[in-house]
Amino acid sequence: SVILRSEGTVVMATAVISKSTSGNLGFFNLTVEYLEKYYAAGKILGGQYNKREGKASDQAILASRMIDRTIRPLFDQSIKNAVQVIVTVIAVGEADPKILGINAASIAIHLSDIPWAGPVGAVQIGKAKGEQKIKINNYIPSAEESTYDLDLLVCGKDGTINMIEAMAFELKEEEIGNCFDLAVSEISKLEDFQKQLHQELGKEKMVFPKIEIREETIALFNEKIRPMLEEKLFTNESKKVSSEAEDLWKKILEEKYEEDGAYRDLAEDYLHTYLDGAFHKMALEKGIRADGRKTDEIRKLFAKAGGISPVLHGSGIFYRGETHVLSILSLGGPEDKLVIEGMESQTKKRFMHHYNFPPYSSGETGRVGGVGRREMGHGFLAEKALIPVIPGKEVFPYSIRVVSESTASNGSTSQASICASTIALMDGGVPIKTPVAGISIGLMSDEKDENKYVLLTDIQGPEDHYGDMDFKVAGTKNGITAIQLDIKVGGIKPKILKE
Repeated sequence: SVILRSEGTVVMATAVISKSTSGNLGFFNLTVEYLEKYYAAGKILGGQYNKREGKASDQAILASRMIDRTIRPLFDQSIKNAVQVIVTVIAVGEADPKILGINAASIAIHLSDIPWAGPVGAVQIGKAKGEQKIKINNYIPSAEESTYDLDLLVCGKDGTINMIEAMAFELKEEEIGNCFDLAVSEISKLEDFQKQLHQELGKEKMVFPKIEIREETIALFNEKIRPMLEEKLFTNESKKVSSEAEDLWKKILEEKYEEDGAYRDLAEDYLHTYLDGAFHKMALEKGIRADGRKTDEIRKLFAKAGGISPVLHGSGIFYRGETHVLSILSLGGPEDKLVIEGMESQTKKRFMHHYNFPPYSSGETGRVGGVGRREMGHGFLAEKALIPVIPGKEVFPYSIRVVSESTASNGSTSQASICASTIALMDGGVPIKTPVAGISIGLMSDEKDENKYVLLTDIQGPEDHYGDMDFKVAGTKNGITAIQLDIKVGGIKPKILKE
C-alpha cells in the first residue's frame, strides 16, 4: 500500500493477490477500482436524504479503466491467482487525482510481492486556450466550457508508451508527436523515483510454477485443427473458421483431459498462441492480413443520413466492413442539461454522447441492461472526439444528446460511432464546425527485432485480439480531436505512434 500526495491531492493505492487459485475464471483475473469519496472535496455532498457514497460515478469508472489499461499488459497473463488494485481518493487539491492514482497503483504493485514488469509513470500534458506553451501536470478541471486546447494523459516505461487518453481542439499531428517525446522524458523521472523506493522497501517477487504444453497436445492440434486454419484463416471466412476451430478444440480437449482441468485450460490457450503467431508472421513477412487486405487498406464503407423516422431529430448510419453503427440525435432546451455534482467538480453538460453494445452486436446471447465499463469508456471517447466541433451555446443554445447503437461488430465500433454521430448531428441541422471521423490503427511487431513492425490501417476483430496495439485516433481535416491507446505488449516507441 502507498499514500501519494501532490499539491493538496492525496490518494491511497493498495495491491492484493489471492492466496489460492480457487474460483479461477480461466484467464488472468485483474480487477481495478477507483473509489471517490465525498469528503475528498471537503464538502458534504450527496442528495437530501442520503449523504453516503453510492455507485461509482462516470468519472470514477473512466479512471478505473485508465489504471487497468496501463497496468494490465505488464502482468504475466498465465497467473491464475486473482489480483485486485484499489485506489481511494482521500483529498482533492490542485493535482489531478486520476494521474496520482495511476502512479500510486504502480508504486504499490512495484513494491509488493506480486510479479509485474513495472514500474510505470503517468503524466498529463496540457495546453491552455490561446497559449503556445505546453505545461506538464497542470490540473485541468472538467468544466463544460473548455479552457484548453490539449488534455493529454500519457503512461509508459523504459522510453516507451503503453496508454494514452487525449482530447484536443484540432491540434496538428506534429505537435501531438512532440508531446509524446516530452511525456516519455518526464516519465523516466517517475520511474527512477519508484526504482529507488524499491531498493529501500521492495519485497521479493513471488514465483509461480509454469505448466509446459506437452508434445502430444501440439501433435493433436497439428492433426485436428491446424489444417482447417491454414485453409481459410487468411480469407473473408477468417472470423468464422477461428470460431469453429475454437469450439472443436475445446470439445477434443474436454474428452482427452477430462480429469485435468488446469492442464486443459493451458491446452485451450495453445490455439490462441498459434493464431497469434500466424497473424504476426503473415503480416510481418508477407504484408497479408486476416481478411486478405493490404496493410493500409480500409474496409468497404457505407453511410446514410436520416430516413428512419420523422419523430427523430437526426440519425446517421455508418458501416465499415462488418462494423455497423446507428447514431440517433435528440435535441432539447437548456433545461435538459445534465447536472454533475462530483467530487472534483459541480457543473452542467450541454452535449452528451452515449454508446450501447448489445449482445447481438457480436452475434452472441447475453445479459441486457445496465452500462458496462467498456460501454462507458467508448461513449466518452466519442464524446471527446466530437466536443471540439460542437457549436457554442450563443450560436446553438440547445442541449444535445447523441446515442450510438452498435448493431454489428468486427472491430472499432467506438470509431464508427464517431463517424455515425457526425452524420446524425449534420442530419439534425446542428451547425458543427467541421465533420469528425475516427479510425483505429493496429500493430504487428517482432519481439526479437524492435525495428521490424507493420502498421495496420482499420483493424478488425482478430487484429485487435491478437495484435500488439489498438491506437484509436479521431479528428477533422484540420487536426486531431481525440486519441486512445490500448496495447498488449510492454510498451511502444513514440516514433511508431507518430508514424
